[in-house]
Amino acid sequence: MSFDLGRFVVNPSMEELGLSSLQKSEILKIAKHFGIEYQSSMRKVEIKRGIGEMSRQ
Repeated sequence: MSFDLGRFVVNPSMEELGLSSLQKSEILKIAKHFGIEYQSSMRKVEIKRGIGEMSRQ
C-alpha cells in the first residue's frame, strides 16, 4: 500500500506512517503541515515519533 498524504492529514495514523517508505523530505513536509518542531539533523524515526505523538492528541 502506498502512502496517501490526503488520507493521513484527515486521519493521522502512526501505523500508516510507520509502514510507509517515505523520504525524509516528505516526512518533514508532514511535520511542517502539523506545526511540529524539528531540526533537519534529526533522524526520520525521531520526526515520525513527533508526528505520532501529535496524532494521539
